[in-house]
Amino acid sequence: MKRKHLLTTIMLVIILAILSTTNVSSKIQFPVPGVCGDPTSQPIPDLTCSNTALAGQGTPCHGGSNQAVTSSNLLLQIGTDSNSLSLLNSSFNYVPGTNYFVSFSVIAPGWVSGFELTALNPSNSMAGSFATTNTTEHLSGSATTSYISHRNAAHGVNTWVFQWAAPATDSAVTFYYAFNSSDSVDYYLVDTAVSGVGVPDSNIFAGTTTIHASSSGINNIYNSISSLMVYPNPTSSLFNLSFAVNKPGATSASLYSVDGKLCQQLFNENLNTGSFNRSFDVSSFAAGIYFVKLNIDGATVTKKIVIQ
Repeated sequence: MKRKHLLTTIMLVIILAILSTTNVSSKIQFPVPGVCGDPTSQPIPDLTCSNTALAGQGTPCHGGSNQAVTSSNLLLQIGTDSNSLSLLNSSFNYVPGTNYFVSFSVIAPGWVSGFELTALNPSNSMAGSFATTNTTEHLSGSATTSYISHRNAAHGVNTWVFQWAAPATDSAVTFYYAFNSSDSVDYYLVDTAVSGVGVPDSNIFAGTTTIHASSSGINNIYNSISSLMVYPNPTSSLFNLSFAVNKPGATSASLYSVDGKLCQQLFNENLNTGSFNRSFDVSSFAAGIYFVKLNIDGATVTKKIVIQ
C-alpha cells in the first residue's frame, strides 16, 4: 500500500512538472503579435497581455490592469550609433530613410521581463521596418503591421537593442509598446486553463511615444557629439565621461536619478572641437540606477550608469 501511494505521488509530481514546464515555455517564448496596445491589433484594438481574454483569446498571460509608463520604469533610447543614444521622446527628430538603433530597457527589473513594440504612421500603417540584432529578439506580424518583442525571456535580461529603419517620407511616427517585469512566483505560475491556480499577478505597462521628422533633415546631436562613453560602469567611486565635440558650443553634463530628479550638474562650459575626458566622484551617492545627460546647444544624449 505504501509503495502504491509513493508511486502515485511520484506520478502526480511528474504530471504537474510537465504541465508547469509547458505553461512556462508558452509564456516565455515570445508574445503573440498585436499585444502592445496598438490600434490595429485583432480582433479588437488596444490589446495587451493583460486583457487578451476580452478578445476571446483565453486566459491572459498576465493579471492586473495596464499601468502607466514613466521614466522610472522604462528607458527608451535611439541613435544611429548603438554606443551613443538619445532619449526616444517627443523632442527627438528622425531623418527619413535613416537606420537607427533602438534600446528598450526595463528599469529596476523583476525576476524576468518581456516587451513588444510597433511603429505606426497617422493612418495606422506600418512606419518604417524593424530588424533584430541578436537572438533575444523576435519579429512577428504581417506586412501591414509588424512587431518586435523579446524571445525566450530569461532571468536578468531586461534590455533589448534592435534596429528601426525610419520611413522614407516625412510623417509622424507613434511607437506603441507594452512590457512587464515579473517576480519569480509569476514566472513559474501555472495558469487557470491548466491547473486552476490563476493567472500571473504582474501588471503590464503600456504607453506610446510620437516623434516627427527633422525639419532640417539633420539629426543635430550626431553632428555635435560623438564617441560618448561612461566607464567604469557599474562603479562605486569614480566614473569617466569621454566624448568628442564635433561642433563648438555650450556643453553641459548632469547626473539624474531614475525618477528624473537632478542630482548634480557635472560641468557647464563652452567647448571647442576635440576629444574630452572628465572624471567625477560619485562615492557619496546611494546605490542605484542613474543617468548622465550630455547637452550641447539643446541637443541631448543620455547614458545609463549604475552606482554600487
